[in-house]
Amino acid sequence: MMQHTRRITAAAFVALACLAAFSPADLAAQETTMAGDWTGILTAPDGTEIELIFKVAEGEDGALSTTLDVPVQGAAGIVCTETSAEGAELHISGCEIPGGGGFDGELNEEGVMSGNFNQAGMPFPLDLKPVADE
Repeated sequence: MMQHTRRITAAAFVALACLAAFSPADLAAQETTMAGDWTGILTAPDGTEIELIFKVAEGEDGALSTTLDVPVQGAAGIVCTETSAEGAELHISGCEIPGGGGFDGELNEEGVMSGNFNQAGMPFPLDLKPVADE
């Protein structure tokens, strides 16, 4: 019985040590950065598939900025005037495309940014994944 109690006490100590290693303050400090290139395939209402690449950069002051590439249309470096992130959510707007455009999404546990591409006031489902380093 004494040996069983020691095992339980040891297991409880290990569990507490693990919890202490991941305190809420530590977890909050590990904020996910949204900086990087994000790509996804947008399906237009006519069924056409269009690759979009959002290039999110973080300045020295921590402010985010974004440009948009649409390779099939030969467009690169389209300026998006507003980019913000809060927690796992990313908001991009003011992309200089006909009707204006942007993206609102949330990063899930698989590393995919699920959300909507918005153009001319219409939302289109779009999942973005980090561009693989080549």
